[in-house]
Amino acid sequence: MKTGQQTAFRRRLRGYHCGMLVVTVTESTPASTTLVVSGELDTSGAERLLARLDRLLDQGHRYVALDLSAVPFCDSSGVSALVRGHARASAAAGGLRLSAASAQVTRVLELSGLARMLGLKSSMDSPVASG
Repeated sequence: MKTGQQTAFRRRLRGYHCGMLVVTVTESTPASTTLVVSGELDTSGAERLLARLDRLLDQGHRYVALDLSAVPFCDSSGVSALVRGHARASAAAGGLRLSAASAQVTRVLELSGLARMLGLKSSMDSPVASG
């Protein structure tokens, strides 16, 4: 049954291929917000994410945590959106952090050197190395 669920999930993602990124607020306080992002973080998805981040910052939410575990694909425009979102939150005396990311997004951020900046625990970090 798990395999069937994964197949259904993939079919839904294919239907959203044209940048149908969904951003959902899961937790919110006056100063901070947690967002779950699902779908592809490509050009149109990056624009959608940045628009949502701008609205939250304009409303006074200074700290934003992103859960990208349901993002199967992230290209350079998606990486740029994360960097720009981080810069905008920092300029507003806040911050943008990733609480989770899919394996593909984690790999892209590790290769670009941005995983640490965004607070994403690297898959290459080990308890022995940090001791």
